Amino acid sequence: MSITGSNARFMIMQKLAMKDKESTVMALKNMVTFEEVDDDLEAEVKEECSKYGSVKKVVVYQEAQSEDEDAEIIVKIFVQFNKSSECEVAINGLNGRWFGGRTIQAQLYEEQRFLRDDLSG
Repeated sequence: MSITGSNARFMIMQKLAMKDKESTVMALKNMVTFEEVDDDLEAEVKEECSKYGSVKKVVVYQEAQSEDEDAEIIVKIFVQFNKSSECEVAINGLNGRWFGGRTIQAQLYEEQRFLRDDLSG
């Protein structure tokens, strides 16, 4: 097996770290830019993710990458499903998929962090 690129390595390491953990929460990255966030995004994500299972909650999180006024803002979208198996199916269906000219990064997110509103991971 050949692994190229830092993103691929990171995703594999993260997957291995979460291997024995179950979670109902998926984190989506690289799906939209800060400028593309609008009032309909949450509902659109919920509708798309409902194809994979019952969606409990969607959170659109905008994270500044520094304290600077002109800091880059990264958008992360968190989707909580009713079952961890639904979350896994969604990750398999969405990770690497093209959306708006970008490749989506879908990964498991630690459920306890999500429940504590810790969306920084």
